[in-house]
Amino acid sequence: MNGLTPQAITLAVYNKSCTEFGVTWQTEVRANPVLEYTDEADTAFERAVRVEGVCSDGTGTVKNTAVIRGVRPGEKCRWRVGDESGVFSDSAVFRAPELDEGKLTFLVMTDSQDGENRGEWLKFAWRDAVRRFPEARLLVNAGDIVQEGGNAEMWAQMFGINEEFLRSVPMAPVAGNHDYWYGYLHGFDAVCEKHFNIDLPPQDTRHGMYYSFDCGPAHFTVLSSGDSMETDGTGILSSQLEWAENDIASSDKPWKIVAVHNPLYSPGKYGCIDPIFGQALGMQRQLDALFVKYGVDLVLCGHDHVYAVTYPISADSLPVTDCVYETVCDGDGEIKYAVDPAGPIHFEAGCAGNQNREIEEGITERFSRNFADMSDMTYRAVAYAAVSIDGGTLTVRYRENSVDTGECVKYRAFGIKKAAKGND
Repeated sequence: MNGLTPQAITLAVYNKSCTEFGVTWQTEVRANPVLEYTDEADTAFERAVRVEGVCSDGTGTVKNTAVIRGVRPGEKCRWRVGDESGVFSDSAVFRAPELDEGKLTFLVMTDSQDGENRGEWLKFAWRDAVRRFPEARLLVNAGDIVQEGGNAEMWAQMFGINEEFLRSVPMAPVAGNHDYWYGYLHGFDAVCEKHFNIDLPPQDTRHGMYYSFDCGPAHFTVLSSGDSMETDGTGILSSQLEWAENDIASSDKPWKIVAVHNPLYSPGKYGCIDPIFGQALGMQRQLDALFVKYGVDLVLCGHDHVYAVTYPISADSLPVTDCVYETVCDGDGEIKYAVDPAGPIHFEAGCAGNQNREIEEGITERFSRNFADMSDMTYRAVAYAAVSIDGGTLTVRYRENSVDTGECVKYRAFGIKKAAKGND
């Protein structure tokens, strides 16, 4: 293979206003990387903007980065990456988010790592997702994209097999434990940062990365639970905590969403088995009151490979079980909406890879009381969710699809309504 052939190409949200998009690709050697982008119809790239890329160290590879700028909201952009010598990737097309202040649909996937298939299972999830939710313009990946974060081949295979999807929808990636637990790193660090190009706030990225951005009516705060490597699994560092409080407090968006890999609440082993739930309890102590104080609505997480939805969680880390609910039906089933909940709802979005798990057997009431709904992952199924915001209503639709038949084997839906502010 040519040492300049682009591999593991990623497209990510770059800036805080979600109007610029960071591109990263890996090569075997350093040379003169370039990014070209143009309008969708310009298949020959005759009108393309050409951007000189930047090289840095990857995970045994060369990381190449550049930024797509000037694409108007809702506009389609054709792009490719390569080298001044003329070696280029195939072109891809994405549509920039519309940035409608009243509406937004985005996808949630997590834990797509599958050491055996290296991306084949993820394909079952996104093919169903783009068919059912073609309006989705963003993917929040809650971490553990590949099994071994320091293995360049796994990244190349995961993104190669799924390039049709992953190059057409900008991603907001979350650092997972497979990006910071030493056993998966092959001697490398800053693994997540080495595969994405995001304008990060000042920080140490050795064990993950944190950042935020606005997209339409929502403010997204992406946290890194990788601080557990420096806190003995007791939470996040004070520097990240201070940044998170300032970030969430400063947003005036009507919807506030947090994404973090390690769950604060989970019915899987990392949320309810001594001593490994220490990270969850530590983050509860640090973040629950902060989330309530500044109006966080939804917390997205992964790590335990199960489906779980909490009741609203109070500032003192207790489930709010007397919340008012409204239930409606759509074409797929019931949707239960919490009306003006007194705290955020935490959502664990199953597994988009082949490592399905079960709710921890013998979970005690201390932990089970937090959940309005929870279930095992279905055997040989992959999961994803679509989150839709329409004015004062947020809806989460979760699906598990069989990798054998392609059929949906589990559907759940829930949501939040902000009745006090009125619904459009």
